[in-house]
Amino acid sequence: MNTNPLGADTHSVSPGSTTSRVWLVAALAHTCEPTDRPAVRDDLMRTWVPEPGSGYRTRDGRRRATWAQLHSRFDLVEVTP
Repeated sequence: MNTNPLGADTHSVSPGSTTSRVWLVAALAHTCEPTDRPAVRDDLMRTWVPEPGSGYRTRDGRRRATWAQLHSRFDLVEVTP
């Protein structure tokens, strides 16, 4: 049994599988938007999709926000197809 977390196997994902990235709430000043602009789901289960240009909107179009606003308010999980 390995009790050292630094010695634990961190490469247990099998080849060909997809994993989702996670962004935890962070300060507004240090929020770099991912270059691939993925669709994400917030901790209220709303899905946000990138808009042309900059910004994100909910799938129903009722809410809009920048990446910095999303990242500073919600934990985010990448939505994979």
